[in-house]
Amino acid sequence: MQGRRRIKVEKDLANPLAAPCGLYCGACAIYVSYHTGDPEPMNRVGRVFAKLAEEGVSGVPPLKEGAEFSLERAQSMKKEDFLCEGCVSDVVALPCRVCALRDCAMGRGLATCAQCPDYPCQDLVSFNNDGIPHHGEVLANTRRQRDVGLDAWIEEQRARWQCPRCGRSLDWYAMRCPGCGADAEETLGSPDLLD
Repeated sequence: MQGRRRIKVEKDLANPLAAPCGLYCGACAIYVSYHTGDPEPMNRVGRVFAKLAEEGVSGVPPLKEGAEFSLERAQSMKKEDFLCEGCVSDVVALPCRVCALRDCAMGRGLATCAQCPDYPCQDLVSFNNDGIPHHGEVLANTRRQRDVGLDAWIEEQRARWQCPRCGRSLDWYAMRCPGCGADAEETLGSPDLLD
């Protein structure tokens, strides 16, 4: 991923809610909190990451060359570090701004890692297997993108992470819908991400 020539990703080729790595930004706690004004998704993901830190898991995506990110840095982040319109938009939260996977795909002019001739690279496989529950979906998500196309995948994800009762956006770690109170079994199936 080092030494790649920077190529501007054409905006019409990328959907800002499709992170290059295969995550759906519309279910990101940072994105959901920013767009709903509800701090609970960020509080919830903070608890998840604190639990993972106790287990020695950093929770940070692979860092692009020269980037630094630590638990101390995460704890000192300011409100503007959490402004986000999606991973390939012009307004990106700090954890994704320093992501090597994002940097590599964008440097190659790709909307997602699924389009890469080196797919799946070891960095993507390692990210999938790093112990962070929602990261564990990136390989399945990128395979699905390859099978159905990015636009169809986005629509599938939008439906998956939306409460069928009230239509509110849900994040990866939601146990209940903040809009109508439906529990995760009704909305997302079995809520295994916090087990």
